[in-house]
Amino acid sequence: MEKKILIVDDDPDILKVVSAFLELEDFKAYQAGSITEARALFEKNFPDLIILDIMLPDESGLEWLKEVKRFYPLLPVLLLTAKSSVSDKVIGFELGADDYLAKPFEPLELVARCKALLRKKEIYTKRDQRILKIKDLEIDFEGKKIYKRGKEISLTPKEWAILSLLLSKPGKVFSREEIKEVLWKDKEVYNWSRVLDVHIKHLRDKIEDDPSLPEYILTIYGQGYKFREF
Repeated sequence: MEKKILIVDDDPDILKVVSAFLELEDFKAYQAGSITEARALFEKNFPDLIILDIMLPDESGLEWLKEVKRFYPLLPVLLLTAKSSVSDKVIGFELGADDYLAKPFEPLELVARCKALLRKKEIYTKRDQRILKIKDLEIDFEGKKIYKRGKEISLTPKEWAILSLLLSKPGKVFSREEIKEVLWKDKEVYNWSRVLDVHIKHLRDKIEDDPSLPEYILTIYGQGYKFREF
């Protein structure tokens, strides 16, 4: 299966050149000129690796890096930026970046670094399958899959984001605003509170034996939602 790489840069020439070199190596390249475009592509085509610029027109690449690594810590991210100072590199690495390449760069070197990061990810995955078992559920964080009594359950990206957030701190009540921040960041979503309720309902329908009497995802009235402590 071909590996998917998401390239996020506001320079059309860089997007075109990097995509061409990656596709010569049989990678599937997706191009985004902003964080807004990157989020949309991320949801539709979950990548195996992200090439991310720091300076983008709508939002800092570092902020999105922090967001991505919060929920997908094993997803490789290579920072590609004009900034090459030590402080920029340190900040990037502290936020979870896996590699760093300053502009101008050699496309062949970029491709080689991408291959190295993907090899490292595969080796790490084989050594540590991050699988959490809770009663009749098995959650594979690396593969972004969930099983109930051995049967795989299909989750949408929004449902996976909600589940990942709640499971990051079982027993903690996450407010509706906190969940909204994860799902939509600064995007304006019409009637977002109702939309959130629909996502929670669909998630419960998939993982609970009786969604009307949930065992895992609990509503704390007037406060928000939590995953039952285990």
